[in-house]
Amino acid sequence: MLRVTRVLRTLVVLGIVLASLVPSAVQAERVKVLILGDSVASVLRWSPTSMKSLWKGSYDVTLEVWGCQKLVDPGCIEGNAPQASALRLLQKHRDEEFDIVVVATGYNDTGATYLQQSIRRIYAEVSSQGGHLMWLTYRENGNVKIKARQFNKVVKSQSKKLGFSVLDWEAIARRQKHWFTGDGVHMNAHGGVRLGNHIRRALDEYLTPVATTMPENS
Repeated sequence: MLRVTRVLRTLVVLGIVLASLVPSAVQAERVKVLILGDSVASVLRWSPTSMKSLWKGSYDVTLEVWGCQKLVDPGCIEGNAPQASALRLLQKHRDEEFDIVVVATGYNDTGATYLQQSIRRIYAEVSSQGGHLMWLTYRENGNVKIKARQFNKVVKSQSKKLGFSVLDWEAIARRQKHWFTGDGVHMNAHGGVRLGNHIRRALDEYLTPVATTMPENS
């Protein structure tokens, strides 16, 4: 009986050791995310604390968040050349096979028809790359209030038709004035942390819709 007990103990210990050497599926799987954004989302780049919640997750994030960025057309002149559009940057990363593309740009664009066409072109490009599209709604405040309200209707309408995800940033941030700078649209460092948190939550919910990994008040 003693010998049998020793054998069982040895097998248990061996099993624990082997389990520790084989990474779990959760640990091994990394989700590749591309975030496209203009100066509003650039807080993710200039304030590194904004990215903490994303760094802690199972996400490999690439940032293409630059001032003057537009959706499809070239942006304003940066140095000797115009800022590349979100679509152009997405195409540049084609070979990297991103799982999810997050779009947080469009504040420099005008016209509901233009936005609708831009969404369709970006959606088609993301789909051709085998990824999933997630689009942030626009902050309805300051000098973009009227445009953003119009844009948000287009984003939600196109989401229903095409089947991409929407992160409703306008609804989340509507009453959070302390997250923003004086223009009420660009974020301060604190707002950047909140933006990063909510992008992380939206990614988590898309990948595991039955559970949210972060508390609602973060």
